[in-house]
Amino acid sequence: MPEIAANPHLFKATFTLGEDSFTAHLSKAEYVPTQPTGQYVDLSGKAVNFGGESSWILDLAGCQDWSTANSLSAYLDAHEGEEVEATITEPSGATHVGTVVCAAVNKGGTANSPALWAKQLQANGKPQTTYPV
Repeated sequence: MPEIAANPHLFKATFTLGEDSFTAHLSKAEYVPTQPTGQYVDLSGKAVNFGGESSWILDLAGCQDWSTANSLSAYLDAHEGEEVEATITEPSGATHVGTVVCAAVNKGGTANSPALWAKQLQANGKPQTTYPV
């Protein structure tokens, strides 16, 4: 059995949308598969499980920034509905690259709290992973 590389976190990871880096704007960046499943149970009680090909989302969380013209909040708002390449680069050098559809994020929030947002962007197909050499 091959040895597993220890990389349990994304500390010092980077995130880009298109040509722009938004690493400092995010606390979470994660491609998440969602596999469709189903089950058929016949009259005898025998169950047959089905699983289809996963669709993917890019799960993001960050802090709102409406004071900076080139913030991630402003970028997602300005490019809503557009497809853009999103790249997560892990500290190990592995990269996960996919095409996602931009969507606007929250505006405003709760008093005496950071103005945060969380958004799931639809990915077009499975993100491609490149492993470090």
